[in-house]
Amino acid sequence: MDTGQLSPISTELEIAPVGVAASSVPTMIHSATSSCAESWSTSYSDGAEASEEADHDVSWEKNSDDVLTVPKIEPLEDDGFHMDAVKEAPRTPMPEPNAAAAPQTKMKRPRGRPRKHPLTPQVATNKVAKGRSKTGCITCRKRKKKCDEAKPRCLNCEKNAVVCEGYHEKTIWKSGKEKAEEERQKRHSLPHITLQPIFQGVETPEDMVFLNHYIHHLSGVLTVEGQHKNAFKDMLLQMAVEHRGLMHSILSVASRHIDYDTPYGIKILGSNPKITLNSLLTRSQFHHNAAMEKLCEPVGNENDPKHKTSLSPRYGQMLCLLLQTLAEGNPNGEHRVHLQAYKNLIQQSPPPDNAFLIFITEFFQYRVFADELIRYPDMRTPRLATEDWEPWLEIQPPRLIGVADGLFHYLAQITTIRNAIRANMAAEVDPVVDYTSLYRAAEIDSAIREWTPHWPPGDSRDRVGLLYKQMMWVYLFRTIYPPSSNSPSALFTQPATSIIPLSPTSQPHSARTPPSSSDRPTSSHTSHTTPPRAESPPPIRYPPHHDHRITIAVDESLAILDSFKPSDPVQTLLLVPCLVIGCACFAPAQRDRVRTAIRTVRGYTGLRNCDRVGEVLEEVWRLMERGDWTRVWDWQGVARSMGLDFSCA
Repeated sequence: MDTGQLSPISTELEIAPVGVAASSVPTMIHSATSSCAESWSTSYSDGAEASEEADHDVSWEKNSDDVLTVPKIEPLEDDGFHMDAVKEAPRTPMPEPNAAAAPQTKMKRPRGRPRKHPLTPQVATNKVAKGRSKTGCITCRKRKKKCDEAKPRCLNCEKNAVVCEGYHEKTIWKSGKEKAEEERQKRHSLPHITLQPIFQGVETPEDMVFLNHYIHHLSGVLTVEGQHKNAFKDMLLQMAVEHRGLMHSILSVASRHIDYDTPYGIKILGSNPKITLNSLLTRSQFHHNAAMEKLCEPVGNENDPKHKTSLSPRYGQMLCLLLQTLAEGNPNGEHRVHLQAYKNLIQQSPPPDNAFLIFITEFFQYRVFADELIRYPDMRTPRLATEDWEPWLEIQPPRLIGVADGLFHYLAQITTIRNAIRANMAAEVDPVVDYTSLYRAAEIDSAIREWTPHWPPGDSRDRVGLLYKQMMWVYLFRTIYPPSSNSPSALFTQPATSIIPLSPTSQPHSARTPPSSSDRPTSSHTSHTTPPRAESPPPIRYPPHHDHRITIAVDESLAILDSFKPSDPVQTLLLVPCLVIGCACFAPAQRDRVRTAIRTVRGYTGLRNCDRVGEVLEEVWRLMERGDWTRVWDWQGVARSMGLDFSCA
């Protein structure tokens, strides 16, 4: 075969072999089912050898139609295929014959009869069956409708013309530590704001306690006009809102006035869980220091407009500091420092507000005059009261007794006479009461008798005015009748059978005049009907040359004291009469009534200077029992010897 001639196998053409008749060659048909291996099993050669080999190599098959079928030989996809590039496939590892066979899991046969039509085994897929959604909008969940969960509003609600209420906030479960950490981060992430106090100086719960006490309690017991006319709230508190120093002063005096041992103080501590006794005391000291620091600031130039506006609060601070000495019962004479500061400032720079000027003038001048009853004259304590004092403006309407009506002018004049008599007694001048003092005393007595209080009908101050008038007469009488050095030292005592009543409201007293014969029981009426005599009370000691007129005046004064109710606002004015009348009480029954009156004043006002008055009176009464009449007469000296220098107003 020529090299350029195509092979009949490769060309799939029926070509007659060379030198062979076409009739003698059977027809060759390719079989579609023949394999490649069979197709490559046939080969051709030249001549008879090739023909002979072909007879052996080719398997011819005959069918019923005597047609030979030749296997199909498919061509190679890649003519550049080389057998050398074929590699042996890796062998499958065979299990070792000695290795133990893995245990096969035995499927558990289900219970019951086998199904006629077995269930189709479920094939695990990535798709998870969805249950009922719980993330729908609030409206769809209420209506039990399917929600498309569109944001921010459900389209299903809009399609049905229903207001979509939105979606619940998605909550994620968190542990306690995670929640605490989240709260801490929120607190740190929030912006910091500072709420400024609405009133300057009122910043803490303790400050609110002090302010409430001042508004609802302290300001009420300091005035005698009632709550509808209370200058301590209407004037002082209004100024304190705009002046920080005055607010500190008000809170300081209110904090010092509270007695935490009383039921009222215990109630304050129990009703405020945020405060303690230590926190209240600490805050009280803070307000006192802040008030003093503000008060000590320089006043400034008089031409400065701010100077006039700061004058009234400065007077208010002085007033509060003076009240603080009364509330504390300070025995060191600090009240006189504030009174002296007031007198120095009022002469140079009176406040511009006339109403406030009248209020502070009456307030301070009342204490200035009352200081005459305790102050002992010496070089260290200058005298504050003057006999010729006149107010800057007419005090209308008056609130107190003795200042606007001029009664306390006689108090200063009597004190001048007393100081002169005290000096004569120290120098042993005879007589100790000269004619000049007696003449002035007669004029004062005449003026006291002509003095008449003028108060509206029904006002309790009308009776207090009569009490002050009687007190002034007792002070004058006790002053011009000092104990004589040449008087007998024997003590005059009277038995209890010689007592006579003075008035329906006064207690009986011992009189030097014996009862009349008509009052004496006869032996014919008492021989068989007189009951056994009870134990006689201790005798009453009187000073030499005792005059029963002073006893009558004391009993009448005590009757007026007993007539006031414990809740009457005039209790604020009764401490001064208690001191003067108490120093003239020689009978034990009179002393008990004075003690009761002082306790009533103390319970109403809460001022601890009432306790100081009681201490001085107890010492004077003890000296009466000892018969030391010189010291009894000079109760200012008794207070000085006790180390007590306080305001008795």
